[in-house]
Amino acid sequence: MFVIVRRLVLLCLALLPCTAFGFPEWQQPTPDELKMTSDSAAPDAPAVYLFREETVADDLHMHSMYARIKILTEKGKEMFSDIEIPYEGTNFSITDISGRTIHADGTVVPFTGKPMDKLVVKTAQFKAMEKVFSMPDVQVGSIIEYRWKLRYDDNYYSSPRWYIQQPVFVHKAHYHFQPTKTSRMLVSKDEHGHEQVAAGLSYTYSLPAGVNVRSGVDGYDLTVENVSGLPDEDYMPPFGSFSYRVIFYYSPWRTSDEFWKTEGKYWSKEVDRFSNSSSKMHVVAQQLTAPGDNDRQKVEKIYAAVMKLENTSFTRTHSSAENKAEGLKVKSADDIWDQKRGSDDEIARLFIALCRAAGLKAYAMIVVNRDRDILQQGYFDWNQLNDELAIVSVGGKELFFDPGQRYCEFGKLHWKHTMVSGVRQTDNGTQIAATPGLTYQDTRTDRFAQLTLDPTGQVSGIIRITMTGTEALHWRQAALRSDEAEVKKDFEDELQKTVPPGVEVKTNHFVGLEDYVNVLFVQVDVSGSLGTVTGKRVFFPAVFFEAGVGPRFASGKRENPVDLHHPYSVHDQFNLTLPPGMTVESLPSEATVPFSPHGDYVAKYVAKDNLYAYGRLLRLASPFYKTDEYPQLRSFYEKTNTDDHVQVVLKMAAAEASPKATAGNSR
Repeated sequence: MFVIVRRLVLLCLALLPCTAFGFPEWQQPTPDELKMTSDSAAPDAPAVYLFREETVADDLHMHSMYARIKILTEKGKEMFSDIEIPYEGTNFSITDISGRTIHADGTVVPFTGKPMDKLVVKTAQFKAMEKVFSMPDVQVGSIIEYRWKLRYDDNYYSSPRWYIQQPVFVHKAHYHFQPTKTSRMLVSKDEHGHEQVAAGLSYTYSLPAGVNVRSGVDGYDLTVENVSGLPDEDYMPPFGSFSYRVIFYYSPWRTSDEFWKTEGKYWSKEVDRFSNSSSKMHVVAQQLTAPGDNDRQKVEKIYAAVMKLENTSFTRTHSSAENKAEGLKVKSADDIWDQKRGSDDEIARLFIALCRAAGLKAYAMIVVNRDRDILQQGYFDWNQLNDELAIVSVGGKELFFDPGQRYCEFGKLHWKHTMVSGVRQTDNGTQIAATPGLTYQDTRTDRFAQLTLDPTGQVSGIIRITMTGTEALHWRQAALRSDEAEVKKDFEDELQKTVPPGVEVKTNHFVGLEDYVNVLFVQVDVSGSLGTVTGKRVFFPAVFFEAGVGPRFASGKRENPVDLHHPYSVHDQFNLTLPPGMTVESLPSEATVPFSPHGDYVAKYVAKDNLYAYGRLLRLASPFYKTDEYPQLRSFYEKTNTDDHVQVVLKMAAAEASPKATAGNSR
């Protein structure tokens, strides 16, 4: 976001219609609103907005917000009893909070509580806050009504971002923005510290068909009705990229190409300054590499060195005050190497500096995180971009690296950085570019179980699991944020969801939590009961590892594309030793589920003597699916889930009769 700074501008505040931006009166609920128990416009909705309004008077340095919400279910009560208002706490504040709860019988309970400020994130330049307050005596059937104002410093202007879709259905909403009358006399300060006169006001939008922003002498106005709630579907792309919205911004830029090239130039210059191949970097590069190393060997050694540094994005960010007290400063890659710690982007820039010092061509790239958003080139805001990566020419081929993601494998990217757009350095400046994706070979999980069954159906044994790629990275980074005991508990909780009911798993130990080069190994102890014992037979799931997993996509309808994050493959091997006298009576047939070209599934079952075993393979090659591809994707997972829930039947052999009993039976 551009920070808009006023410079020697006289504001004619007396000319502004101040009353237009005051709070609306509390609205008297209608009898129908009071007795409403459900909403035909939004069946099964936990709550609905009866009305919502946002108004902005930029010359008054104020945003006002007002909402009326009908609570229809317990879930709606949970969603809206506590109100959390995010804001930037350095130059902004939330004031004039008021509210009331109206019960179904018309009883009014005013808000008399004290709002609380909660710090979310604080950096040297930014302080993310939340103002939190609880609505009084909210019940199913209540109408809650509240309002508040966002105020900001007189030397700032803040154009609005209207997110039209809310978590629940909106019956009616009104938005109004009166921009400053001095927009052509504003100085914008971008994220790189450069100041330019704003050329004017722009906005980008996504709205329902037939709905438009109206502009006039009084500013910009928008009224919407019957807006569906934000989609709540599993494996959605970031909803902010698809939801209805209008985003205004003051900008000195007139074209997309002009913005991205100019801002890219500023960013690239800062990267090069920080990643300067100083004499120290040359000395370090020489110490890390050997004279006869080829390009790949050099990069591997440099990558290994930066992976050993403390990554404060996963541990704890050290404030400028702490660094100052310790006599530390962070101005260049030299400082990061000396301190043996840095943030994700600082470590990425250090990696680039060392590669350059080793004689390699290395470039920076800054991307949008795919778990947050998708780059909108028509929206002139550098803050869309989140994390920095490295691109190094290795043996004449460019390889992408993610040194800011601690324990990320060499030459691989965190899934949120794959197949996304961003800005990269080139020999001639910068350009918009895309990152490569991953393959199913890059993320492989192998699960091996060796179990023993006793005559009563009790099972014991061990599970050995190895992981590479995204799955291994997930658990390694989890260990950075918490202790190993907590990671072991979290892992067994996840595994417990997949195994048959009655089976209990307990994580024994990890091997390789701090080793990104080799596979991550986990050993798990198994106990409990397996299957159902009925007389002389035992019934249990043929597929052990997926017996507790339900259908991945339960709904037959889909409104949004599917993002499964990354390709993957899972290989299972299961061996079960049966007790003496027990044999397999019924064995499932081999199962094959094709999903060309996106994936496949194979399961094979074997019984020999006192051993039951199966092997299973599931591969998914593509993480993205359009809405019209959803039926095929759902069908694939439905079929695999069906095959994962077939049964094996064991039979206990009849006990051999004694000679006396045999003689008696012969008569």
